[in-house]
Amino acid sequence: MERVTTKVRVLSIIGLLLAVVIWGLNYIAQSQGAQHLGPFTFNFFRMSIGSLVVFPMVLFRNYKKNGKIQFWENSNDKINTIKGGVICGSFLIMGLFTQQLGLRYTAIGKAGFLSSLSVIFVPLIGIALKKKVYLYQWVGIIIALIGVGFLSLNNVTGIQSGDLLLMSTSFFIALHVISSGYYNKRVDNFQFTVLRFLWGAILCFIFMVLFEDINIEGIKTVFPFILFSGVVASGLAFTLMAVSQRSLNNVTTSIIMSLESVFAALSGWLILGQVMTTREIIGSIIVFSAVMGMQVYGELKNKGNIEESF
Repeated sequence: MERVTTKVRVLSIIGLLLAVVIWGLNYIAQSQGAQHLGPFTFNFFRMSIGSLVVFPMVLFRNYKKNGKIQFWENSNDKINTIKGGVICGSFLIMGLFTQQLGLRYTAIGKAGFLSSLSVIFVPLIGIALKKKVYLYQWVGIIIALIGVGFLSLNNVTGIQSGDLLLMSTSFFIALHVISSGYYNKRVDNFQFTVLRFLWGAILCFIFMVLFEDINIEGIKTVFPFILFSGVVASGLAFTLMAVSQRSLNNVTTSIIMSLESVFAALSGWLILGQVMTTREIIGSIIVFSAVMGMQVYGELKNKGNIEESF
């Protein structure tokens, strides 16, 4: 049973929070990209750039360890790493595809809430896999969802096509969180991230050629947003997630990731001038309090045991 120190857990939480801040900002980039490019085209470039960002990190780390410029340090991990890259990359692309498409029809704040429903799907899938979810985690999930509801659902008029797409996003994100949590504890995080992005780029390229028109002018228009999504939101943020998940369980990870909606709303306010209402501010406080309260209680309960809960 693997145990980690409080310091490692805190650093992991900080790393994942930084990734979540980046993903919150990336809602703006995705929203802009959705207006000009098909979802597979946008995500093909995003995943390709992301893999190119992380690939040199793998070579550099292996060179420092054994003085050789090589991708594979331990051949025993090849099969598991490739399998993990294919499985997680497939879930990731389905999540990004439905999210990108949903952002064409749904405002950023509401999209953030609907995507955050993954915090419900993670423990539900866990129950199906006969994993234990503790009462305090359920309490954290419920409070976090109430908070993002205050934050994002101001004028909900019913379930529309964009809403359904973003609900399916949350399901695929949950599958991605669970599968990533499994492989991140068993294989090299950087190699795994490269292969996850590379497989995602291959899938997007195939579907882009089959179903979308390649819009050169659209690519030029949103290229700065593509670059941010590829370098920062993919290369940096997913690497932070991969490293952080080694010390965090899946439910904890999903609850922290629910903060995406908070930072999406904040980025809309700071960058696009979308002023937050009193209700949205209250929602932000509720979500943040739920996440931090769950972390403090979980630390006292588990004492560094990352396998105790799902």
